[in-house]
Amino acid sequence: MMCKPGSYHVKKHFRLSTNGKRHVVEEHCRVNRKHKLNTLFASNIEYLFINRKKNYLKLKKIKGQKDFGKYDVIVQFWLDYWHDQKEINFQIDPMIVKAIITVESSFREKVVTKIPGSSTTGLMQITKRTMEWLSGKPKKDGFIQVSKNQVDINQKDAQSANSNIAAGTRWLIFKINTSPDRNSKSKVKKLHSGIKYYYGWNEDGQKYLEKVLKVYNANK
Repeated sequence: MMCKPGSYHVKKHFRLSTNGKRHVVEEHCRVNRKHKLNTLFASNIEYLFINRKKNYLKLKKIKGQKDFGKYDVIVQFWLDYWHDQKEINFQIDPMIVKAIITVESSFREKVVTKIPGSSTTGLMQITKRTMEWLSGKPKKDGFIQVSKNQVDINQKDAQSANSNIAAGTRWLIFKINTSPDRNSKSKVKKLHSGIKYYYGWNEDGQKYLEKVLKVYNANK
């Protein structure tokens, strides 16, 4: 079931009334709690994409990948959505996201890592910890990573292209906005720093950035 933003999906379930009788609560959309008013759940993500107003063109294919363009519209829609939500003040080339998907999963939508101790899932390889941060779950000290325009999905949801890309692009933009170069006047520098930070602000993150840019530059 799809639900409009501001509400969430409640599955059909049984409930005991005060007199002890068991009755069925039908599947429905319930209004979000106050602290979750601006949170997107999987049912909202589906609703927004299905009811999109804009038409999008196919993007270039990524060489050497089984890229049939099936995710092109999803990538463009969510980049536009987060831009419209004023989470970022410049447009990200959707081919950057396709390059990240190439490096992360080689366009394998339902892939779950087999690396022990890891939980990376889907096209943009979202971890369970990232899902917690995106949903606004506070750390032990009460600090909340993503404080607005949160995305609340689980690992099963992350195996859906639409939910995964919605969350992955939101996380990428969050990383752009929180990287050490976030105040740079250069949009390119801010973007590159965000891609690096998407992996980690370290030497491995720099190598990751170089991989993404190599794919991107080869498919301009």
